[in-house]
Amino acid sequence: MKLLQLKIDGFGKFNNQVFNIESQNQLIFGENEAGKSTIYQFIRTILFGFPKKREMIRDFTPINGAVYGGKVILEDSLHGKVTVERYKERNKGQASVLLENGQIGNDLLLEKILSPLTKETFDQIFSFQQEQLTELNQLNEVKLQHLLLTVGLTGSERLTKMNDNFLKERQKLFKPSGRIPEINQRLRQLKKLEQQIELVESQEATYQVKQKRMLELTESIAEVEKEKNYQFELEKTILEQQKRFPMYVEWESLTKETNGESEASTQKIEAVQKALNNHRFLLDKEKELLENQSGQLDVESPAYQFYLENQSIFDDLLEDQLAVESMTERRQLLEEQLKEYRQSKETLYQKYRLSEDKINIELTPDVEEEMVSLAKEEEELVREKVVLSNEKSRLLIRRKDMDTALTTAENQLMVVPSDEAEPVKKKGLDPLSKKLFSGLSIAVALLISSLAIVLDQTWIYVPVIILILLGLYGFVSVKKNSPVKEEEVAVSKEDYLLQLTASDEVEHLLHELEAQLTEIESKLETLQVRKQEWADQYGFSMKETMTLWLSRIPIYTQLQDIQEKEVEMKQNLAEADKVLTSYAELLAFSKQWISIENKSTKEIYQEMKKFVDEQQKYLKDKALSSSNEQNFQRQLHSIRKQVTKCVEEALSLIDSATVTTIEEAAIWLKKQDLSKQSQNRIDELELSLGDYFDLTKHYKLVEINHHLISVKNKEDECTEKINGYQNEFQELKYELSQMEKNGSLDMLYQERENKLTIIKELSDQWISYKIAEELTQDVFQYLSDQQLPALLATVTTYFKILTEGNYFKVFVKNGQLFVRDKEQKVWPIIQLSTGAKDQLYTAFRLAFVHLHTEDYEAPVIIDDGWLHFDAKRKLTLFKLLDGFSQQTQVICLSSDQAVRSYFETHDLGIVTIGRDV
Repeated sequence: MKLLQLKIDGFGKFNNQVFNIESQNQLIFGENEAGKSTIYQFIRTILFGFPKKREMIRDFTPINGAVYGGKVILEDSLHGKVTVERYKERNKGQASVLLENGQIGNDLLLEKILSPLTKETFDQIFSFQQEQLTELNQLNEVKLQHLLLTVGLTGSERLTKMNDNFLKERQKLFKPSGRIPEINQRLRQLKKLEQQIELVESQEATYQVKQKRMLELTESIAEVEKEKNYQFELEKTILEQQKRFPMYVEWESLTKETNGESEASTQKIEAVQKALNNHRFLLDKEKELLENQSGQLDVESPAYQFYLENQSIFDDLLEDQLAVESMTERRQLLEEQLKEYRQSKETLYQKYRLSEDKINIELTPDVEEEMVSLAKEEEELVREKVVLSNEKSRLLIRRKDMDTALTTAENQLMVVPSDEAEPVKKKGLDPLSKKLFSGLSIAVALLISSLAIVLDQTWIYVPVIILILLGLYGFVSVKKNSPVKEEEVAVSKEDYLLQLTASDEVEHLLHELEAQLTEIESKLETLQVRKQEWADQYGFSMKETMTLWLSRIPIYTQLQDIQEKEVEMKQNLAEADKVLTSYAELLAFSKQWISIENKSTKEIYQEMKKFVDEQQKYLKDKALSSSNEQNFQRQLHSIRKQVTKCVEEALSLIDSATVTTIEEAAIWLKKQDLSKQSQNRIDELELSLGDYFDLTKHYKLVEINHHLISVKNKEDECTEKINGYQNEFQELKYELSQMEKNGSLDMLYQERENKLTIIKELSDQWISYKIAEELTQDVFQYLSDQQLPALLATVTTYFKILTEGNYFKVFVKNGQLFVRDKEQKVWPIIQLSTGAKDQLYTAFRLAFVHLHTEDYEAPVIIDDGWLHFDAKRKLTLFKLLDGFSQQTQVICLSSDQAVRSYFETHDLGIVTIGRDV
C-alpha cells in the first residue's frame, strides 16, 4: 500500500487543503506547531476511524467549524487506486470506500483491503514518534515476543482461532465484571437466594408485629389527615379574614361612630327636632332682644365689635363644628389603620425576606395550574434524585471496600505455589527431624527434673527449663512452616469468584443508578427551561423550587392587597387633610382674636366656639347691667324660661346619660341622621363578616398574618408526619409481601443446594477452557521463541549500519537486551547514550517492518525520530531510509533543516506546510 494524496476538508488547524505524496521517500516539512502531528493523526483517523471518547488523545475538531474529516487516496497491489473518505457527521463516522473498478464499500471493505493491518499494528510497528523512544528501556524478551505475536509473524492462524474460541467459550461462562455469562448469573441468583434465606430467617418471627404496626400507622394517618383537613379549613377562613379585613375595618369604624347606640324612633327624632327648632328660635329671639338693647348701649369691646361684624360667618362655622370633629375622628382612625397595615407589611417582608419590587406578581389561572403540575413533578424528581444519590454514595463506598477485598484475595491467590513449581529448599532440619528433636528435648528435660527432685539440687532446674523451651520452639516452628492445604486454596478460589460476582452486581447497580440519575437530570433540565421563562417573566429566583414559589403566591397577593389598601388609606388621609385644611382656612380671618397657630382644625373650632360664647356672655352681661327697664327684664326672663323648658324637653326625649347639654342634643340628632345610613351598611357588613369573624372580639391584621403562618406550619408538620407514616407503611407492606413470596426455609435450602451443584458443574467447564487456552498460549510462546533470533539478526544488521560498525551484535540474556561493541564489551541498554538508544530503537522498528513486508503493505511514518542524532548520525539514517524505501514507502515528518537539505540535495519529494505556504 502506498499513500498518494491527502485531502483535508477539516481536521485541527487544516481546512480545505490537499497534499500530494509523489515520492516513495517523502518529507513533510514544517516548523513547530505547523501541523505535522496533525497530518499523522489525519492519516490514522481516515484509515482506522475517529477515536472513541475514552481514548485519551488530542481533540482535532476543526477550529473554524468546517466539516470534520477528509479523504486519503492510496494505491493497493490488489485493488489498484483506492479512495477512502470519512466524516464525523456523516454515516456515524464510518468510512466510504471507492475502488478503481467503481466498487463502493464501507468499513468492512476497508478492513478487507488493509487486512491484516490493524490500528494497533499501525501504531506499534509502522509509526515512529518521539514519545515512543522512551519505550526502549522497557524493551525485553517478553516485550519482543509480545510484539511478534501482535503483528502476526508466528503464522499460526489456526492456533489464534483456537485460542480465541477457548477465550470466548470461557467468557460465555464467566467474566470477572460480566452480567451475561451463565456463572455470573448463577452466582447473582445464589447471592439473592442467600439474602432471601437470611431475610426469611431473621423476619419470620416479626410478621405479626409488622401487621400490627401497619394497623397503627393506618389509624395515625387518619388522625393526622383529620387534623390537616381542619388546619386547611382554618387556613381558608384566615385567608378570607385577610381578604375581608378592609370590610372589618369599615365595620369597626362605623360601629365606633355610632357608639353602639340603637337607632331612635322616627317620632322621637321628630320631637327632638321640634324641641331644638324651638330652642334655636328662642335663642334668636333672645339674641335679637339683646342686640336691640345693645344698640342703645355704648359698646367698648373691640372683640365684640369684631364678632358683631362677622356674626353670620361665625354662625355658619358653628354649624360645621360637628363635621370637623367627625372628620378629625375619622382621620385618627385612618392613621391607626395605616400604621397597622405598615406593621403587617414589614412583618411579612422580614419573615419572607422580600422587597417591594418582587411582589407584583399576577399569575393567570392557566399558568398557575401548569406551575402546580410542574412543581409536583420537580419535587418528585428532586426527592428521587436525593434518594438515588445517597444510594450511589453507599454503593461507591461498598465498591471501594470490595475492591480492597478483591485486591487482598488476588494477592493471596498469587502467593499460592503452583503444582508444577519446585519448592524453594531452605537450609536446616526438615519438619520430621524438628519434631523428633523437640520430643527428645522434652523427654531429657523430664528425666533431669526427676533427678533434681531425688538429689534435691535447685540448680539442676536451669537446664530443664532450657530443654523444655527448645522443645516448644521446635513444635511452634513446624506449625508455622506447615504447607497450605489444597482444600483451603480451593475455598479461597471459590470465595474469590463469589467476591467477583458481588463486585459485578455492584457495578451493574451503579450503572443502572447512573442511567436513572441521567434520566432525572434530563427531565430536570427540561423543567429548568420552563422555570427560567417564569423566573424571567415574574422575577422568581432560580435557586428556589417552584413549590416555594407557589407557597409565596398567597403572601404576594396579601402584600399586594396591603399595598392597595395602604395607597387607599393614604388617599383618604390626604382627602381628610384637605377637608380639614379648608375648614381651618375659613377661620384665617379671625387669627387676630382667635389663637389658630400650631393647632389642629378641631382645636381651632373649639377656640372659635369659646370666643363666640365669650362675646355672647359679654353682650348679656352688658345688657343686664345697663338696663333698668322692667319691660326688658320681663321679656328676657320669659324667653330664657322658655329656652330652659325646650332644653329640658329635648333632654328628656333623648333620655341618655351622655347627652346633658343642648349642644350634645344637637350632635345626637345629627348622629341619628347619619346612623340611619351607617346602620344599613353595618348590617350588610355583618352579613359578609359573620361567617369569618367573631364580632365580639377585636382583630388586627398583624395577628391574622401570624395566625396564618402558624396554621401553615402546622399543615407542613401534618404533611411531614403523613409522608413519614406512608413511607413506613409502604416499607412494611413490601416486607410483608416479600415474606409471603419467599416461601418456607426448607424449600429455600433445597433450592440453594441445587444452585450450588449447577455452579460447580459450570466451574469445571470454565476450568477446562482455561487450561486449553493456557496450552495454546504455550504453543504461541514456542513459535515466538523460534522467530526471535531472526528478528535480533535483522536488528543487529541495521544497528551496525546506523552506528557505522561501533556496535555489531544485539542479543538477549536472562530476559534482558544487551549490545556488544567492536571492542567486545557488553552494554545493557540503559547504559547507552541517548543517540545510541534512538539508533537501536530505529533498528528494531525497521527490523519489524522488514520481517513483515510480505504480509503488510503499509507505509512507515516517522515523526522526528532523530531528535538526538548529530549530523553524522542523521546522514547515516537518511541513507538507510533511502535504501529501505525501495521496498516500503517512507514518510518523514520533521522541522529539521538538515533533513530538508538532504532531501533537496538528493532530489526527493518535499511537502512544506506552515504559514508561508
